[in-house]
Amino acid sequence: MAGRMAEKGEGEVLRFAGVTLDLGRGSLRNAAGAEVPLAPKPFDLLRTLAREAGRTVSKDTLLDAVWPGVTVTEDSLFQAVRDARRAIGDKDGRVLRSVPRRGYMLDAVVNAAPAAPPAAEALTPPEDRPSLVVLPFANMSDDPEQDYFADGMVEEITAALGRIRWFFVIARNSAFSYKGRAMDVRQVGRELGVRYVLEGSVRKAAGHVRIACQLAEAETGRQLWSERFDAAFDDVFELQDRVTEAVAGALEPNLQAAEIRRSVAKPTGSLAAYDLYLRALPHHYAMTRVDNDAALDLLRRAVEADANFALAKGLAAMCHVARSSRQWLEPGDAARGLRLAREALAGAGDDPATLRLAGHAISYFGRDYEAGPAATGRAVAINPNSAQAATSAGWVRNHACEPAGAIPLFRRALRLSPRDPEIGMMHAGEALAHLMLGDLPAAVRCAEEGVHQIEIPGVAACLRTLTVALWRLGREAEAREAVQALLRIAPGIRVGRMPDIWRDRSFRDAFWADLRAAGLPE
Repeated sequence: MAGRMAEKGEGEVLRFAGVTLDLGRGSLRNAAGAEVPLAPKPFDLLRTLAREAGRTVSKDTLLDAVWPGVTVTEDSLFQAVRDARRAIGDKDGRVLRSVPRRGYMLDAVVNAAPAAPPAAEALTPPEDRPSLVVLPFANMSDDPEQDYFADGMVEEITAALGRIRWFFVIARNSAFSYKGRAMDVRQVGRELGVRYVLEGSVRKAAGHVRIACQLAEAETGRQLWSERFDAAFDDVFELQDRVTEAVAGALEPNLQAAEIRRSVAKPTGSLAAYDLYLRALPHHYAMTRVDNDAALDLLRRAVEADANFALAKGLAAMCHVARSSRQWLEPGDAARGLRLAREALAGAGDDPATLRLAGHAISYFGRDYEAGPAATGRAVAINPNSAQAATSAGWVRNHACEPAGAIPLFRRALRLSPRDPEIGMMHAGEALAHLMLGDLPAAVRCAEEGVHQIEIPGVAACLRTLTVALWRLGREAEAREAVQALLRIAPGIRVGRMPDIWRDRSFRDAFWADLRAAGLPE
């Protein structure tokens, strides 16, 4: 049995059972050095147990250490234990042991080593990725003891944003060095070397809480996004989860839009691979053939600049998916799309953005109903606050003709990012899932919501499903009108060139037959 580890400070790393717990950065890494997503409470649990390695720690002690000043039930502790075991790969509970009627023990040798001060690490975030700091939220309540809620909110948001791999989030300890200080965001940006700053405030009174958040560009101080959240203060942890989900879901597309604007302003001659990828995004979302060609050219240049740029390969694969769905494919395009998707998946690692793009395209072009769902499912598991990951996971479920599993994913995506550039695809996917289940009124409702969106992606898919649902409801005149609307935005679309993507061939055949009956040319 392991001996007790000596007390150490926060600026250290603890190594045990093949993982590394970095107390300064607030992160957990596996044996390969890859960061493992872990929420603050399971992290605090591991830290507490590691400091008492080889000794039983009572449940009361753990509750006091992990939830100081807050009354929670043992269910919260059980959930933190489950999450911690999953993160360290201890599915049998042999490392993080339960001691019946007493508590828990970390049964492992723990080696402690000093780490670089978090603030020093924070000064040099990676230059090839946008960087962000979540500053401590101001407690606007009359009760200073409510600081715990504001601080917990920041910890949860920092952990959630840390799962989004395409930007760098400053560690919690560095951010909290600004607690209680009135700082100009431009000064914070200079001191921490970050591009964006998220600030917020919490006001709690009479069982009600209001949380305000603002995202600013550090260089100029210009506000890019703001939102206010109001809720009843019934369950502190449920409320934290809801706000964290909303903030993380809204921040990702807003940061991406800001990065696109920043890239477009750069001189063309100085573009790096990541800039080329950013410039390709608006062309991809525009969904015209000219834009699709432009996106693929930019992504080709990005891969030429960095042959290991898996994210660019994944987006290129999805550009080929768009070409197929709009019937712009040329000889060899489908094979290229599948090859790019497989290369992207091979290099994806734990990047949810790459996993979702690669999995979607592999399911589409390869009709691979195992690799596609596995990749998109991992993307959602790694970053549950990504609307686009949920959208792709839903579409892959549709390809596999598993509509009951697809609908919650599309609804989650719509809740996370109601202004997303892919919102049409969210409505289209849910409409198609309802059609598969035979709920024709729901299919019509969802498809019509997608058709009325300003965003182009997904409108054609909505119109196809709307046509079939209306036809099956006996509303044949409206179905023919939907076909004419489809032909106005995609005049070359033909039933005979529809992509064969569904596992259930009988569903495919009936879908195509109803499109023909409603007047879509063969």
